[in-house]
Amino acid sequence: MNSVIIKSIDRKRVEQAVKDHIGYLRNHCHEIVRMIWFGSWIKGIPRPGSDVDLCLILRDSDKPFRERIPDYLPAGFPVGIDVFPYTVQEFEKLQSTCPQWYCEMISGREM
Repeated sequence: MNSVIIKSIDRKRVEQAVKDHIGYLRNHCHEIVRMIWFGSWIKGIPRPGSDVDLCLILRDSDKPFRERIPDYLPAGFPVGIDVFPYTVQEFEKLQSTCPQWYCEMISGREM
């Protein structure tokens, strides 16, 4: 039997949660040099179940990419959130290795 789960979208609550999380990161994670909110929420086309996509550009990191992610995830966020913590060098490299992904991120909103 299939079932459908419908979640409502509370845009103001999500936007406030993003602003709060960005403020927290700005105050506590000084290795972050740039933050970009991108994806469906920024394009104005979120659907029930849409997550927040946040690109963080770090000065540098000793950790591999996937091991950095938990360091920047918020607790109690109202929707799913995907965090992409690239170093400056990794982010610049995306221009040539994954240009479509790079363009998707830079078309977002600088926070």
